[in-house]
Amino acid sequence: MVLRIHQLSPAIANQIAAGEVIERPASVVKELLENSLDAGASVIGVDVNYGGLLQITVSDNGSGISGDDLPLAVAAHATSKIRTLDDLYSIDSMGFRGEALASIASVAKVTIISKPEEQDNAMMLRVEGENRTLSPCARNIGTTIDVSDLFYNAPVRKRFLKNEKLEFQAIEMVVKRFALSAPRIALTLKHNKKLIFSLPPALSEQAKAIRMGRILGNTFMREAIFLDVEHSGMSLYGWISNHRLQRSQNDRQWIYVNQRMVKDKLLQHAVKQAYDGLLHAGRFPICLLYFTLPASEVDVNVHPTKHEVRFQQPRLVHDFFTSQLTKALQSTLDHSDTREYAYAASSCNEQQNTVSEPSHICNDRESHEGARALSPSWSANLLSSSITNKGYKKTSSVYHPETESQWVILNERFILVFIKQQPYLADIVTLFQEWIENQLMQKALPLESRPLLISIRYPLPNQWIHKQEQLKHELARVGIQIEYPNADDLLIRSIPLNAPYLDVRYFFNVLCELNIFHTEQLIALISRSQMFDPKQLTAEERIEMNQLLLELSLKEEKHNICKALTIDDCRMLLHE
Repeated sequence: MVLRIHQLSPAIANQIAAGEVIERPASVVKELLENSLDAGASVIGVDVNYGGLLQITVSDNGSGISGDDLPLAVAAHATSKIRTLDDLYSIDSMGFRGEALASIASVAKVTIISKPEEQDNAMMLRVEGENRTLSPCARNIGTTIDVSDLFYNAPVRKRFLKNEKLEFQAIEMVVKRFALSAPRIALTLKHNKKLIFSLPPALSEQAKAIRMGRILGNTFMREAIFLDVEHSGMSLYGWISNHRLQRSQNDRQWIYVNQRMVKDKLLQHAVKQAYDGLLHAGRFPICLLYFTLPASEVDVNVHPTKHEVRFQQPRLVHDFFTSQLTKALQSTLDHSDTREYAYAASSCNEQQNTVSEPSHICNDRESHEGARALSPSWSANLLSSSITNKGYKKTSSVYHPETESQWVILNERFILVFIKQQPYLADIVTLFQEWIENQLMQKALPLESRPLLISIRYPLPNQWIHKQEQLKHELARVGIQIEYPNADDLLIRSIPLNAPYLDVRYFFNVLCELNIFHTEQLIALISRSQMFDPKQLTAEERIEMNQLLLELSLKEEKHNICKALTIDDCRMLLHE
């Protein structure tokens, strides 16, 4: 039997369209906040019940919707933002499709109360499926939209929603991102009638910085690099983290294009390229950037969620981002602190078998490198490419008659080691981390510490306030002595004697994220928080590392750290 083609009903078509726009309660909040912004609101309140699964209410003091237009507000493809096709290429509003309210109303019960200035009284529109009622009511100028029982008529989609906690976390993130994009708006967020935060309008630069600190954290604002540049009709304004402040995820890269929060791969790649050589492997910077360019140069009509954009001149935009961020980073780098410690960390499961949750210590590589063993030909190609493309070259060669060994330092990451005429390719950074970890694991607890010449002050995170004594005790066991000079800071007085190259700030930044206090995990983190120059190693240290290298070369699972090579492989690497 041949199935006949038939026209879908508007209700079904709207539900299908809603699947692209409304994925979860956070999607509803995003669309309603953007509507309030387009209405010129200066005060917005968001009230959520049970993670938005039961109810979402957004109120504002914007221009309002006239009573005659209220039925059209929930109609598909009805909008006040565009009239002709040309308007799509000069959009300066957040919304323009006329899909948001229609999509929400097709999968939830919606009540809209609105009053424009020229109207005597407010009007209320109730929408439940195909049923719609319009009646007068009381309200000041502005709009209140109440969304309840989300996906009541789409049970399959409702089953895909998370629990209350996770759904509210997503809503809170949406509201915070909106707060960063619209600092002039006073914003409140409530959950289950409890006030989560209330942000006053930030009109001055100082007020904006305070708002940024509340949302992104004072640590970021203290360590952040400010930039404000303009070139060829493009402007870039905001803050980026220095090379010491790093995260294990890229969830704190907030980029706004013409006030619109986007997740653009082109811009994310530009940020990553600007930090090339400054971050540990698997680490990401934090940034809050506002990018402005003519509306005609960017197409926001790419995806229904409007998270993706398309630039008319992508290469120009990419180069502008990378060059300006690189300049800002280079201008703040101190010569004594410009070690390029982009660690060649392999997957933690291969490096640390004793840590209960090693994936929390460092991330697997983004590419295939972390999972693939270093075969001689692959290593040669990798290093040859690195040396040629990045300007690396053989920097030193040291011979040790005690072990009949010679080290040829290829770059900050790789070395060639000749032991009794047998060449080995070694990832020096990971090898050093492995050696440090072995040293620390063999010592009796508490580990011996070495006082710092100048104590390092670090802000006390909120999650540690009630764990101060536990933190102090556990850190002392691994050779790190701390004190609490006041309620807001901690002082690092000493570090482990056998970890002389410890990057203290990086260690505490990661520790703050992980919130772990187990001895073995702390030792693993210490070993992976080292930054050093292989030329600084003493002869005794090199001898011990040679021995470790020989041991690791016999282990199949450690071939991503070191591997025996042939003479031909060595000639290829050294361009002989």
